[in-house]
Amino acid sequence: MSTLNRSMTFVSVSTLLAAGNFAAADIGVVEATGAFRFGESSSTSYVSAVGAPYNPVLDQFIFNDVQPFAPLILGNWYFENYAYNGGNIPAGALSNDNWLDGSNTASLAVTVMSGGNVISSNSYELFQTGVSGNNRFWQLSAPAQNTNLSAGLSNGSYSISFSTTFTFNVWSGFVSTGSSTTATSVATFSVVPAPGAIALIGLAGLSARRRR
Repeated sequence: MSTLNRSMTFVSVSTLLAAGNFAAADIGVVEATGAFRFGESSSTSYVSAVGAPYNPVLDQFIFNDVQPFAPLILGNWYFENYAYNGGNIPAGALSNDNWLDGSNTASLAVTVMSGGNVISSNSYELFQTGVSGNNRFWQLSAPAQNTNLSAGLSNGSYSISFSTTFTFNVWSGFVSTGSSTTATSVATFSVVPAPGAIALIGLAGLSARRRR
């Protein structure tokens, strides 16, 4: 698959309400996009769970076949969310509804399954990289970047799910912390033998026939 440009596109509140990616009318997600490398391609493909309509959709996405030496790599996860602050006064005052600040957190959950069996389930921390008004921008923490999602898997077919959870601040007479999780996107991929391994299997079979 060719490299695709990551596109930042605002998703309206009405769309978020329909998709279920919200905790309240003034909480939402603008974009959730994975930067993947997979199979024999060394280029990065951007596949989006939320927003970025010019990218492929992550839910029901089919990755190319991967191999032990050409795995499925999650290079990064780009996330943008917002919480609308109704007032122009400090957080916690009566006219503030929800807001984001440096104390909030976000994480990406990734689960690999084969049939109905969970093979692995991991949570990767996101960190804030920028702010614009009520919006915050996030990426994977450095240890989680370039994670091999197919590491250690045997040959076969797999599904892989992604969802992002984030916290935000709430004023309802006192300050508390709320949380929201995006809808889960499920993609699929297959692990296949490397071409060299297939050739070795063929040679072994030929040798066995000769010995007979």
